[in-house]
Amino acid sequence: MKNSTKVVKKGWLLILLLTILQQPVAGQLQKGKGYPKKAYESDLLQHFAAPPGGYGNVPFYWWNGDSLRKERLQEQLDILSSSAVDGFAVSYIHTSPRIDTLENRDGYGLYGMTEPGVPHVFSDKWWEVWNWFSGEAGRRGLGAGLDDYTVGWNGNGYYPDELDTVAVFRDYSGELVIRVDSIRGGETYNALQPENLLTVVVWPGKIVLTDSVTDGRIRWRAPGKGISRIYTITTAPGYVIHPEHGNKLLDVYFNRFEERMDDAGRAGMNYFFQDELAYPIHMLTWSDDFSEEFIRRKGYDIVPYLPALKEPIGPVTPRVRMDYCEVLMDLSEERYYKPIYQWHADRGLMYGCDNLSRGKDPTAYIDYFRAMSWFTAPGNDAPARGSSFLETKISSSIAHLYSRPRTWLEAFHSMGWGSSGAWLTDQIDHHFVAGGNLVCMHGLYYSTHGGWWEWAPPDFHFRMPYWPHMKRWLDYTERMSFILSQGSHVCDIALVYPTETIQAYPGTKPDGVFDLALKLSNSGLDFDFVDFRSLRDASIEERELRMADERYKVLILADMEAMHHSSLTRALAFYRAGGIVLATGRLPRATSAKGEKDPEVEAILRELFGLTAAEVAAGKPAKKQVNAAGGVGWYIPEAPERQVAGLITPDFQPGPDGGKVLHRRVGNKDIYMVKDVEKGSECFFRATGRVELWDAHSGTA
Repeated sequence: MKNSTKVVKKGWLLILLLTILQQPVAGQLQKGKGYPKKAYESDLLQHFAAPPGGYGNVPFYWWNGDSLRKERLQEQLDILSSSAVDGFAVSYIHTSPRIDTLENRDGYGLYGMTEPGVPHVFSDKWWEVWNWFSGEAGRRGLGAGLDDYTVGWNGNGYYPDELDTVAVFRDYSGELVIRVDSIRGGETYNALQPENLLTVVVWPGKIVLTDSVTDGRIRWRAPGKGISRIYTITTAPGYVIHPEHGNKLLDVYFNRFEERMDDAGRAGMNYFFQDELAYPIHMLTWSDDFSEEFIRRKGYDIVPYLPALKEPIGPVTPRVRMDYCEVLMDLSEERYYKPIYQWHADRGLMYGCDNLSRGKDPTAYIDYFRAMSWFTAPGNDAPARGSSFLETKISSSIAHLYSRPRTWLEAFHSMGWGSSGAWLTDQIDHHFVAGGNLVCMHGLYYSTHGGWWEWAPPDFHFRMPYWPHMKRWLDYTERMSFILSQGSHVCDIALVYPTETIQAYPGTKPDGVFDLALKLSNSGLDFDFVDFRSLRDASIEERELRMADERYKVLILADMEAMHHSSLTRALAFYRAGGIVLATGRLPRATSAKGEKDPEVEAILRELFGLTAAEVAAGKPAKKQVNAAGGVGWYIPEAPERQVAGLITPDFQPGPDGGKVLHRRVGNKDIYMVKDVEKGSECFFRATGRVELWDAHSGTA
């Protein structure tokens, strides 16, 4: 039978539908700690009540404010190991360029020079303390890793700057410089040939002038009467996508932790964190072999089309930009992200992140979704007293689609010392239901220097007067982190993440997509953001789009003005196989097949939605399309979230005032977390079995 239940109070509700229990299993070792295990399914309630290692709090441990002393560190380790703390990401603050003028007078990275602490981070004395600390943490079952906040920023004098001195990176062509000149028909262009010339090309017409250089000068007479744009493209040094970038970074950073530590120290190693990644990839990034790699992967020479990266050159522009970004991301993955990810994955370590834009700019790092997929625990912060629900939803979607074990949640910096347990519980639940499941409480201070030192307060740990109660609260977050990490996420809706629209049309805002995401969630309709690669590789079975462990019944395009052609054809295949494809906002007017004005794209849109992008812009009304296979294609100009329940039986239906849900399936058990549903509401769950209410505060059912 289907199930409905009364909500006993407003807030969160954890419901378990289950049948069979099996035998318990032993705990985890440090390697692989915090990685979900199928064996936990055998006695889920027992593990929920007393989670295995790896699901507790992993705070940022700020080693500033006073000189490091082993006695104080050991005392703090003893205090923290008696609570639901599983490890640390040790962090260093930055100075203020406005106040600390001497430290920053010669320049600095990102927000300011590192405050290096005593002993100075990465000094010989520091390595001795670090090795000892990691070993002591490991002996207590805790992990120790470094948060690269400030030390990982170019310009602060640490390993990123050391990479600038690596011999293989010298004289490597890593940037494009595009100069634009305009002349009228009948005029002659005459310019000195610049150094490091890649090409000179004229648009319109794609006229390549590089072979016409004589006596060190570029000469060309413009035909006709129109305006010609002459693009002189040169290269500049850089190594962002050099084939050895990732490996060399391992040499100057991560490998040194193994080289400078003994066996005991290495046994405690875990929880490295990437904070505000300073990886300067952008729309003019290049490499010595980019042209050859592009031809191999895309089948045409991009060099004469490079002006499209600077400004529109005609209908082909969106195609060129999307193709360029795809190849650029391919190379950055292969040469930078993947070696670093593999270093952590091979060792069974958690590698988290909180990087620039937190996903609200889909083109951060060219393709935020793909870039963040190379962390074992993709994540984000939840600053101050605001909400990072969307950012956490993006992070958890990446984890779902790329089979990453956890979603890191950095909570809650810069809110001041007036935090309360009630507020913290509401906020942590708000982010749990978005898919966060590795809690990192931002504030843990080595010292407050007698009350005179703080950083983005508060410290949520033993410096709080309510520490005994906070320990109970951390037990609660540990149980929630455990149960919401097991099994597989379940939802019905795939919402296309709008990377390609912004790549093709820079300046486009993703607001329509994110607004719809919030409306879906507030209506009790869970979803995942999906990227083009996951959609391209999806299988279609039983009217479902299958990506990793996800099974989607509905695909939604919101304001997708441009798409990879493979995404659009996959949507069409899904519709033809009986799937449901909805669209709202702008329809695609360009794909990576030919760019704009492609008759094939218009034909696909007519079959899917009964109208084209131009017809939507002109205000033509839409009608729901239904094919012989039962597929539904429907352009809905407003409130598509209101139509979902008429197309499928939703996995969850809250009361009339809405509410949020997160559903995970662990073996033959269905776990629902429900939030923001009014007391007394009757809710529907698309599941069968015996219903139990599990209490994460007490660990009981």
